[in-house]
Amino acid sequence: MRTQNPFLATVLCLTSTGTALAQRFEFGAGGGASFYSSKTISTTGANRASATAGFSPQASFTGYIGQDMYRVIGGEVRYAFQFNGLKLSSGSSKATFAGRSQSIHYDFLWHTKPAGYAKRAYLSIGAGVKQFSGTGEERAVQPLSEFAYLTRTSQVEPLIAIGGGIKYRTGRNRLIRLDVRDYLSPFPTQVISPAQGGGLGGWVHNFVVTIGFSVLTSAE
Repeated sequence: MRTQNPFLATVLCLTSTGTALAQRFEFGAGGGASFYSSKTISTTGANRASATAGFSPQASFTGYIGQDMYRVIGGEVRYAFQFNGLKLSSGSSKATFAGRSQSIHYDFLWHTKPAGYAKRAYLSIGAGVKQFSGTGEERAVQPLSEFAYLTRTSQVEPLIAIGGGIKYRTGRNRLIRLDVRDYLSPFPTQVISPAQGGGLGGWVHNFVVTIGFSVLTSAE
């Protein structure tokens, strides 16, 4: 099956890759909080001024499928959905806009102990894609438009995921997980579009903390 949607194509590819590597799986879901770093954007000319552009901290939800491939090495496909509004601020002035994001990535996990232990800490690193979306209602006049425009559009960017966490076994086939991740992506300059003469380059950090609940199953 062929698809022209790059986000959907990546989801299907990563899912098929992650689930074909092992016979024992971990299925889980969780929720938590999402926080972003901000960028500074400046105007040019004699009346030079600056504003802060970024995303407001809000809720994050995730689902994942993982497996232990080797003694302490595992992997998982992870999907995340986040409510993160767009924002601009300069002094006492502020502009906000509803927004959200969704991401899909495959991570490799290095555990400190083999499977079967009651508590296993781990580090993770992976890559995938992230879709930023502005979902608010655009207006003819927006505050701080001399710096940037908050737009009703979507933009897909590459994603690097770095983090770690702890898995607690609460039963034979049940786990509770604490995950902390830093999602790095190029700043979405189509969603938060800099005004002429401004600049919003570089990457943005998205720090996410979640608590998840998992079930272990076997295909054998």
